[in-house]
Amino acid sequence: MFSRRIINCVFVVLLACGAQAAFGDDYVLVTSPSKVTDVCGRHSLTQVTNGVSSGGNGVYLVSSSSADSSISTDSDIVSFEPNRKLGVPELSSLSTQLTQSTGVIIDQLPGRAAVSYFGAAVANYYVSQKATALVQLGRLQNSTTVNGQGITVAVIDTGVDPSHPALANVITGGFDFTRNQQGASELLDLSGPLQAALSQSTGVIIDGQNVVLVNPSTAAILTQSVSSTLGQMPEAFGHGTMTAGLIHLIAPGARIMPLKAFNADGTSEVFNIVRAIMYAADNGANVISMSFEIPQSSPALQNAIQYALSKNVVLVASSGNDGQQTMVYPAGYNGVIGVASTTSLDGKSVFTNFGTNAAFVAAPGEAVITTYPDGNYAAGWGTSFSAPLVAGEAALILQARPTYKPGDVANAVSRAVQVPQLGHGRIDLCLSISSIGAGLQCQ
Repeated sequence: MFSRRIINCVFVVLLACGAQAAFGDDYVLVTSPSKVTDVCGRHSLTQVTNGVSSGGNGVYLVSSSSADSSISTDSDIVSFEPNRKLGVPELSSLSTQLTQSTGVIIDQLPGRAAVSYFGAAVANYYVSQKATALVQLGRLQNSTTVNGQGITVAVIDTGVDPSHPALANVITGGFDFTRNQQGASELLDLSGPLQAALSQSTGVIIDGQNVVLVNPSTAAILTQSVSSTLGQMPEAFGHGTMTAGLIHLIAPGARIMPLKAFNADGTSEVFNIVRAIMYAADNGANVISMSFEIPQSSPALQNAIQYALSKNVVLVASSGNDGQQTMVYPAGYNGVIGVASTTSLDGKSVFTNFGTNAAFVAAPGEAVITTYPDGNYAAGWGTSFSAPLVAGEAALILQARPTYKPGDVANAVSRAVQVPQLGHGRIDLCLSISSIGAGLQCQ
């Protein structure tokens, strides 16, 4: 039986996400679709959007000038709560640490070149980096054919750059909940001039490169000519492409379903996140990767989590970047694999949340190199970048064992390298895949 934790919020190119409750006119209502009209009429609620179903319930965004106290006793209402806003404040305490850590990235750049990775030309330092060595990715790929083929991983984040060379062949479906339209490109959040300026950095794999801190949790690897442009970028821009790139790194055969629930400034709301989880569960996702957090439990969010679990979707979430023994959500819900961050020396990252209830496992989360919009790359710090590594691992396990349920996947993931205070420890792909039998052994 596995349970626990709460989810860590880190977005876009940042690290830790804080959440605030906004008690305005908008509320999230969970009730039966057949009763929503009556419920709204009884309590003077105005339905703002069409609902989305989760099992026998529907989730609706409603408005009211004042919440009716009788709502709490209405048996037709499953839950009713403010549509809390989520944000992704940067962690200023990390600024010094990141400044001192850019050398870790630079050390990997000499001799850089384009290499082929499952049919796409990518930067060699993306495939061959400290994080992949720690989790035994190369050893697994040399010993087995497991690569996530046939599995779809949904990424609830700021969207993804669907044209990035490393990701273009694996992006599938997708929906933008910030605009209520198909597709989930985070490039739409940039003005035309900013898009043009960023695209000047193409060819970065072989050209001279510059490591630029774009916020306390992300260092972009770009050409010198585009570095000055980054100061004009929204704070969370690129975060979704970064998390998607880490899933692809571990499970290059898996399909990635981008679900844009966050704006480029790192803001979102409970309703959009709930919609994204339910959309993923209803549209073929086998795994959902969530690099965000709220400090208190949300009834609507918990309802969506339970709905996804009922459809045997594996849920992975970051455990948070508060540096405390505390829980956040959704990582804290039973059935969700909460992921903490480790250093390159298998220690506990100073910023990660920790403790049995906060983290189920951990994964590298410092100077992890991944994809960044417009064919670029970046290094990220935070549990936001640890969680997608585990989501990729889940895809590998499900390919090898298609009948596995979420608890079975979690049991395989728990075969890890012990790290004090971080649950079962730092993930090891060879240990987890070898544990499920079927002749899958790392040599």
